[in-house]
Amino acid sequence: MIKDLFAGIPEGSSIVFDFADETLFQEKGVSNRVENMVKMASASGEPMKSAFTYIEIERMLEKSGLLIYEHLTPDSINELYFKNRTDYLSAFETIHFVHAVKR
Repeated sequence: MIKDLFAGIPEGSSIVFDFADETLFQEKGVSNRVENMVKMASASGEPMKSAFTYIEIERMLEKSGLLIYEHLTPDSINELYFKNRTDYLSAFETIHFVHAVKR
């Protein structure tokens, strides 16, 4: 899908997306929120079926002519966007952000 999307797009174009890591189906998360997210997605008719390692994402993107410009782990997301919060919000334990650029 990404390969088709970027087929006619000029070099230097980019995409930002999130992905669930390989712990998605084992991790419960704070207050079971990861487990509940998986259950809610399934109940809505859109089950979460895929989870990836960083290496798998990197290889898929390379095959599509894309390179990872930035990768944020859940810990990085917490540090950048949730560090100074005084409420209960934090990054999901299994969700990563990627910014990829077409070569």
